[in-house]
Amino acid sequence: MPRRARRPGDDQAHPLDVRELPYADGTFDAVYAVTALGEIPEPDRVLREAARVLAPGGRLVIGEFFDRHRIPFGRLHRLADAAGLHLTERRGPSPAYLARFRPCRADAPGHQSECLAHSDRDTNDGQA
Repeated sequence: MPRRARRPGDDQAHPLDVRELPYADGTFDAVYAVTALGEIPEPDRVLREAARVLAPGGRLVIGEFFDRHRIPFGRLHRLADAAGLHLTERRGPSPAYLARFRPCRADAPGHQSECLAHSDRDTNDGQA
């Protein structure tokens, strides 16, 4: 069964595909996905959409907790870098972690250089 989300000013729930969100660029201050990303086909598309709908300075929080479909942190970090998201905080080991990202924006001073420098780091924590 598809998840439902509310559109601003709408009192009805609507089905949506998180790989193609029906919201304008920069709409949200925060996007949260806890024990969900590994359940959705094409997590790279999900992360790109999250980056697109986040406002400058917004945050994406991903949580994974011992689920058999979880996305290991190393893979998440690589996917997030490719989607234009910069890791700002991580808590916990790969099997059970919370990771916070922010969009890399060319119009935000210092953010793009941080993202490029960060993507050069080895984030493979032993799991693909």
